[in-house]
Amino acid sequence: MMRLRNNPLCLLILFLLLLVPSACGDPSLPEISAEELVQLSSERMKNSDGFQFVIERDGAPAYLDPGETLSFRRATGAYVAPDRALATVRVIGPGIITDVDVISVAEIQWQTNVVTDVWEELPPNWGFNPAVLFDGDIGIQAVLLADLSEIALAEPENLAESEGPDELLYSVTAVATGENIYQMSGYLIGPEQVDIQLWIRPETFELVRIVVREPEPEDEELESIWQVDISNYDELIDIEPPELGN
Repeated sequence: MMRLRNNPLCLLILFLLLLVPSACGDPSLPEISAEELVQLSSERMKNSDGFQFVIERDGAPAYLDPGETLSFRRATGAYVAPDRALATVRVIGPGIITDVDVISVAEIQWQTNVVTDVWEELPPNWGFNPAVLFDGDIGIQAVLLADLSEIALAEPENLAESEGPDELLYSVTAVATGENIYQMSGYLIGPEQVDIQLWIRPETFELVRIVVREPEPEDEELESIWQVDISNYDELIDIEPPELGN
């Protein structure tokens, strides 16, 4: 019988087999609890000078006006702490799908008119104020710290296939009470309990994606989905109130 140690080919095959588990094994991230991840990511967002965001919604209409004529579809913009934001918002109305520009400074909002494209100040009861949505004291950061339960780690995930970061991210699932989210979102999300999933960058603990799933009011077996992508932490732009009438 040929001894293994005297056969170079067998030794090479054995060496390659030993390498396979380490080369093909599941990727891993440093161990940390789900609760600590949520706290660190919330603090990172709260301490940031600003960031960029993309918000998308699928499901039942989320109306921006009391008359329920314009519903929210998508927003792309930037937030600058502590209270300024701008966004281009895709809205859907009777027979129209269009984009409007929005600027928010604290609780005051301006929007380009859907028909004339002229800047105008919005009434306080109109929904979607991104400056409030990301406010450090009452926005997403506060909701993550105060309103989550059933917090648990999910499998780490790379979001590159869906235009997310090309790196392995922590993932956390939780349930959130809806009342504070309802107020924060300008009455667009909630007030019922919602399911939340977070994707968090290792090392910096930057929150890069939030997905909120809420039951649709007309059919609880269906759900509406909000996705918020956050990027470019601390890269700031100048946000000033618009010149009305222009």
